[in-house]
Amino acid sequence: MRDRNELIEQYRPFIIKSVSHICKRPISWNHDEASIGLIAFNKAIDRYDAAHGKTFENFAFMIIRNQLIDEFRKQGRILENEMMVLDDLYDEFDQTTSEIAISLEAYEREQTAAGLAQELVRYDLMLQEYGVFLEELEECSPKHKDTRKQFIQMAKHFGEQPEWLHILLRTKRLPIKEMLQFFKVSRKTLERNRKYLIALVLIYTCNEFEGIRKTVSFEEVGE
Repeated sequence: MRDRNELIEQYRPFIIKSVSHICKRPISWNHDEASIGLIAFNKAIDRYDAAHGKTFENFAFMIIRNQLIDEFRKQGRILENEMMVLDDLYDEFDQTTSEIAISLEAYEREQTAAGLAQELVRYDLMLQEYGVFLEELEECSPKHKDTRKQFIQMAKHFGEQPEWLHILLRTKRLPIKEMLQFFKVSRKTLERNRKYLIALVLIYTCNEFEGIRKTVSFEEVGE
């Protein structure tokens, strides 16, 4: 039993990616489809026989897909013409392990890109509340790499100052006076790079922009 549990834990990413790929939408572990996929994976463990010539991943993917299609049939979620298409695609089960992996990775990249695009829309709307537009960030970013790095560090420190954040969120303006007492930078420099710094602060302090934070390297802008 311990070996089974360890195998399931090892293959959890494979299971959820397979279910999401088959359902053509992102699936999390609180969806019914994920539970169906987990049950199917357990069946795959019981039924797999290497003598049949399929890899375990290939076989498990096939069982998961069959189980989901059967459940969709029961719930009436697949129309007759859709079932004809699915029946024509059963040859897909003969994919190699690498082909399945490539397919799942491509699906994951698509979902990541879609999620990032949604984040950027929300980010753009928030920036506009501060008089900043996404398309002007490249133009208003500091030209020198050292200056950009300095402002990135300033933005990170800004996020550790609750009183500064309160002022920014309430007034939509940087607390210049307070910042000048802490950072070794001139008022002119802060005001000239106000938009760039606000854009950084929002990224580093808002959890909803985690995807942008992981993807975009502001240090590279303008190099």
